[in-house]
Amino acid sequence: MKYNTSFQALAFDRVLPYEGQVECLVSEGGKYFLQIMAPKAAEVNFRYNEIDHYCSKDENGIWKTEYTAEGAINYVQLIVDGVELITPMLPISYGYSRPYNYVEVETNEDFYGVKDVLHGSVRKEYFPSSVTGEWESCVVYTPPGYDESDDVYPVLYLQHGHGENEMGWTAAGKVNFIMDNLIASKNAVPFVIVMNNGMVQTHDKDGNRVVDFKLFEDYLLKDIIPFIEGKFRVGGSKEKRGMAGLSMGSLQTSIIGFSHPELFSCLGIFSGFVTDIIQGSELDMPDRGPSDNEHLKVLDDAEKFNSLFDVFFRSMGDKDLFWGDFAHDDKMLEEKGIKQIRNVYEGIHDWNVWRKSIRDFATLIFKS
Repeated sequence: MKYNTSFQALAFDRVLPYEGQVECLVSEGGKYFLQIMAPKAAEVNFRYNEIDHYCSKDENGIWKTEYTAEGAINYVQLIVDGVELITPMLPISYGYSRPYNYVEVETNEDFYGVKDVLHGSVRKEYFPSSVTGEWESCVVYTPPGYDESDDVYPVLYLQHGHGENEMGWTAAGKVNFIMDNLIASKNAVPFVIVMNNGMVQTHDKDGNRVVDFKLFEDYLLKDIIPFIEGKFRVGGSKEKRGMAGLSMGSLQTSIIGFSHPELFSCLGIFSGFVTDIIQGSELDMPDRGPSDNEHLKVLDDAEKFNSLFDVFFRSMGDKDLFWGDFAHDDKMLEEKGIKQIRNVYEGIHDWNVWRKSIRDFATLIFKS
């Protein structure tokens, strides 16, 4: 069954060209090209991997450039005459704190593809939050057989990165299909996944709306876990509960998991951080200064830490821009005698690495 590489949160079937438009991604002679119909534009480029790729214009007003990015999925920004735009002719996800186009191409890897196996469900849930004082939402993956069973399932609380939201792991990460395929091949036990918005919004002293990633701890413990474990047949104990995240979500996992080891049996740190590099940086909206890294004190007793978690998993792309921070944490964990599973993948700070991270982490957890 052919994998549909263009489906997105807005439409499963690919968006077809309409009047005045052309297909954005085309394949010619074994190469991919990006193109857009803009006869009145003076300049067009597509930006990906932080590099501008300028287009050439033909006699029909079509601007075109070769697509040279590696990997199955990459965010792509269309820029016409200096204005950043979203095109309906490419899939749309959410990144950089806004809707964002991406390109998905077929590769030899199919572990995230839609296959002829039993499929779970992806649900959107809504609940009032005592922490934000507003209605919030989360995305919940339930594995095949959940609705027909009376079993209590393990649950993984899975977080996205900075500038993303609760839709990322299904829209761009394809985590539901990764799990369907792992369960079908018996490489993972069935478990529920709960995905929340870690860019928790609040108000500063002047009444301006800001994001406070540190609020996620209260939000998870006071609102999310009680809501999820009250509505779904999941969790209820440390042994049936885990947490993981990518980038900012990995730091949230470290802070919350290290501070509350009584709640989680496994932790997954994808392309990210044990040491807090966000608090006090430009990514931290409230002005509260550097982190005291209080959560790291649990590492001082390696024997105790190593007994707390069945799985402590860390991963990184070999060309990740945060490699220096990953190496710093490597050295610290080694010096303290912390046991871990450490995977390095070919790639940068993107979904090509994060898909592999959740695939491999999922095969390890809840086995006991």
